[in-house]
Amino acid sequence: MRLAFALLTAALVAWSARPLLPGYVAWIAFVPLLVALLRTRRPGVGGVLGWFAGLGAGIVAFEGVAPVEFVAYPILVALTALPLAVASGFMVVLARRWGRGAALASFPALLVTATFLPAQPWLLGPFADTISSVATTQVDTPLRLVAAWSGGSAVVLLLAILNAGVAALMLRERRQVAAGAIAVALAVPWLPVPGRIVSAEDGVSLDVAIAQGAVPSVESLLGYFDDEAAERVLAPYANLTRQAAERGADLVIWGETVLPRPLEPGDVPTRVAEALEPAPVALVGGISYVASDTFNAIFHWADGVLTEVYRKRALVPLNEAQYTPGIALPPLDVNGVAVGMGICLDSVVPPLARDAVRAGARMLVYLTDDAFAGRTILPELHLRHTALRAVETGRWVVFSNQSGPSGFIDPYGRIVERLPYGLASGAIVSVPALRGVTPYVRFGDLVGIGASLVTLWMAGITLRRRSQVEGHVDETTDLG
Repeated sequence: MRLAFALLTAALVAWSARPLLPGYVAWIAFVPLLVALLRTRRPGVGGVLGWFAGLGAGIVAFEGVAPVEFVAYPILVALTALPLAVASGFMVVLARRWGRGAALASFPALLVTATFLPAQPWLLGPFADTISSVATTQVDTPLRLVAAWSGGSAVVLLLAILNAGVAALMLRERRQVAAGAIAVALAVPWLPVPGRIVSAEDGVSLDVAIAQGAVPSVESLLGYFDDEAAERVLAPYANLTRQAAERGADLVIWGETVLPRPLEPGDVPTRVAEALEPAPVALVGGISYVASDTFNAIFHWADGVLTEVYRKRALVPLNEAQYTPGIALPPLDVNGVAVGMGICLDSVVPPLARDAVRAGARMLVYLTDDAFAGRTILPELHLRHTALRAVETGRWVVFSNQSGPSGFIDPYGRIVERLPYGLASGAIVSVPALRGVTPYVRFGDLVGIGASLVTLWMAGITLRRRSQVEGHVDETTDLG
């Protein structure tokens, strides 16, 4: 029965991460696991239950890997579940040492820690798991707005409090129910924080166009070797760019690695220049060669010149081993507006967006290509992650996905204009250049850091009490 409860949690988390069911499902998703853990006496069993429950997030997060790396998919899912397994085993220990109510009260800190620490590049380097956080389940609920305070960790905290409160109600732990209700009630008035502190004080905006070519992956690959294929790759982009220019776009954005062949400094292929010529300014994804290094890059087009202005920083482990990671660069000036940039996985690493805004970016632009994932959940999940970046930074975000879905996201995390998956299409939106900084931009992820410290503190006092009890038993034995 307890295993069935853990699997039910996995199913509810997986469902809430998909468009099939709203994110409100996640408000009770962990309740079955909590009930199972509080009926468990052995930490090892608790860890196993937590591992099965943790599979739900991994199954969805890495679904896009399955079509291209089928063997890696189950390994990634299994590894992703380990932090919740550790947290669940520790929760059983806390229940035995301090009681059921104390264990329930610890759950929010444990869940935040289990999502925060594995996502830290300073801890795990390129293998940090920034993808599977349950915070993305709340992009279609008001809870997403607390990301402005402390990133995804703030979302996970409120989500965990809600789950712990429902579990406490079922188990008749009245103090925990009251504490959870008070915490949520205090948080609700502060949800719309982006609108309180960010603004377009000078009324400046850019008319930004997305050109979503939706070129099949096979054509993109052939474009590196065949001139005719390269022309087919560029054709939809040339058409969409011309249409955007005719509608008065200030900035046209293509997708990741769209350019048909790698470029060296000063290289402007004729067919690329012809496709971009109508655009006053454009940002285009491509591969660059500089000395002995290869970069996944963004190129800036203006006045007939193509200049490399950004290099991808968060590279996909192993699959992008041929690339050299980029470094932090100042935002790009487009018609007097500072534009922060990123490529693909850069959009799922919150500190990179924070760095861009701290450096002066008044809007954020991400170029990506999720065509490899086909019709899995990954392209939609990628868009959801990017919506959280908008809330965290209090900035409009432009998400240009070569294969779709692409979209314009406002500072509240709402997708105000969306281009569907697999369809060559374009859109143009007047994007305000915003000022002001959110608490997350100013202070970082204080909730994640605080929860991790609380978890370490709980572990310390629990181990200390255990050693004291064992010492007392030894003394009693000696006296006997």
